[in-house]
Amino acid sequence: MRGSFTCGVLDAFLAENFNPFDVFVGVSSGSTNMANYLAKQKGRTINFYLDHSLRPEFIRYGRFLKGGDLLDLEWMWNVVEQETPLDQHTLFEQNPDFYMVLTHARTGSAEYLRAGSDNIIDGLRASSSIPVLTRHAVDVMGEPYFDGGVADALPVKWAASQQDVENVMVIRTRPENYFKAGSKGDQFLAKYLYKNNRGFAQSLQTRCDRYNEAVDFIRQNQQQRIIEICPPDDKKLAGRLCKDPKKLQYSYQVGLETGLNAIEKWHQK
Repeated sequence: MRGSFTCGVLDAFLAENFNPFDVFVGVSSGSTNMANYLAKQKGRTINFYLDHSLRPEFIRYGRFLKGGDLLDLEWMWNVVEQETPLDQHTLFEQNPDFYMVLTHARTGSAEYLRAGSDNIIDGLRASSSIPVLTRHAVDVMGEPYFDGGVADALPVKWAASQQDVENVMVIRTRPENYFKAGSKGDQFLAKYLYKNNRGFAQSLQTRCDRYNEAVDFIRQNQQQRIIEICPPDDKKLAGRLCKDPKKLQYSYQVGLETGLNAIEKWHQK
């Protein structure tokens, strides 16, 4: 639900017709927000947060305690595509270099899947399927995947390595001073739940290190200009499993304001 901030940033870009970018990469909810941005459907993703995500079918703790998914992303995508489908024609009209970050459920490696009409829906759902909160990996083109945030939550190194990239904008959902602390939960999951998939278990155990290395790269990189867009350190912003519409709306409004400031930063390059 922290993605409601990103949603606001990108809707501000749409309102100002701001798109100077050549390559696009999204992780977890960021991949969905990016797809919506490229489809030019302003207001669509905030509707997810304020409507679909608050419906009882999506987050259900009783279902989770009985062995089901806490977050029913399959239901979410089916309903959303029926009610307000992604405008794939507009999204792919200019053939954008748009990549979704996925984590392979067996190897634990990050994969950067170029979006196409044959993989976009499954890829977006897989990129947001947090292990355990969603019990099963998502099949994409015959391979099992989980949330890209496990293997590469901030794919700034990958983006900066693409050919002819001189300027990079990174939109985070954490405050600028945030570094990821080691998680005992990750160690438990790796040891007991994913012990048969050693690659994925290892990726879980080391994901905090990779995240912090990416933050260091943003701050220390001298080869490209990297613009970092972060929410303020504000307790009123929505957290991961927030179901408070006021907090979600507030996060979106903060995102809108931050997005307008981000446009100014970009033009100052």
